Amino acid sequence: MISRNNLSQKFQVLMDELSSKVSENREVAKEKLGDFIEHGLPPVQSDAVIATLNGILGDYLVQRDSRLKQEMAIRDQRQTLSLETDILSQQLSDCSERIVLCVHGWCMNDVQWKRKDHDHGRSLAKYGYTPIYLRYNTGLHISTNGEAFALMLERLISAWPCQVKELVIIGHSMGGLVTRSACYYAQQHELDWLSTLRTFITLGTPHNGAPLAQLACWIDGRLADAPYLKTLNKLSEIRSSGTKDLSQGFVRHGDWERAGQAPHLPGRPLLPEGVVCCAIASCLGQNLKDENNLKLGDGLVPVSSALGESTADQRALNYLDDNKWVGVGINHLDLLTHPQVTGKVEQWVLSNSPDTRDELPPSS
Repeated sequence: MISRNNLSQKFQVLMDELSSKVSENREVAKEKLGDFIEHGLPPVQSDAVIATLNGILGDYLVQRDSRLKQEMAIRDQRQTLSLETDILSQQLSDCSERIVLCVHGWCMNDVQWKRKDHDHGRSLAKYGYTPIYLRYNTGLHISTNGEAFALMLERLISAWPCQVKELVIIGHSMGGLVTRSACYYAQQHELDWLSTLRTFITLGTPHNGAPLAQLACWIDGRLADAPYLKTLNKLSEIRSSGTKDLSQGFVRHGDWERAGQAPHLPGRPLLPEGVVCCAIASCLGQNLKDENNLKLGDGLVPVSSALGESTADQRALNYLDDNKWVGVGINHLDLLTHPQVTGKVEQWVLSNSPDTRDELPPSS
């Protein structure tokens, strides 16, 4: 049993070491931190703490085969869903032919789609959709997660107890990039599930990347919510592969393999063809004509990045005007709960589904 005093002393020693080691050698600092996480923390950690640790150094946890690494799975928030039809039929005895799949963001997990008694996936259940959720290690390369997600989803759709007529994917933050990556690799591998994808919505996804300074602030905020981690302010300087990809908007293996070299891969993958793709961005402030407000965006992702607009190095993702929406006074996490966001998500999904058009909520 580790006493609180002993734990505090260990934290202080680690802090002193990180303060000097991070500036000298991030790999050495990561090694020290990995040792502490593996052997210094209490054996049981909450899902939220594990998700945070995986976002910050999940690639390293995999290298160490750590007990705290977050494995990829498709879940219903209570259990990991089987990829075998017989077992899946028992797990989801009342599943429908319409699926909404939610893909969480950086430093998070599937359970955290529910905030303030709201969950975008479950809010669509009343319209006949079966909500399911991807859980993945957000510290791994986005393309690594994207390709694995594409292959896992193919097996799940094949095992689904009834024929899937409609698939909707909602990606929050990094989840939108992982889904774009999955669509790209579904095309590369000629997977069948892509033909069932009807609507793909991103919430605050940094298609053009997110400033590292804002990512560091986000890490600090996540650590402040984790009792055992809130004193580790040096973690913002130790960046996982997923964090680096998030800052650049990388969705293919070649993007990060050739980063810093010339020439880069031509262009970037556009939105999947034959799919209604929609993007939601938001600002902390109220004035959408204020350029500084647009650059700050939701506190993590600038508005132009969330809408996939063109940059000096990247072509625009070309979202249709009717499929873009910018909210005001909404931060990055509030995208999971804000009533206006909920209304927009439901409007897009239902208007694009031939089975639910008569159930459209009022437009907002």
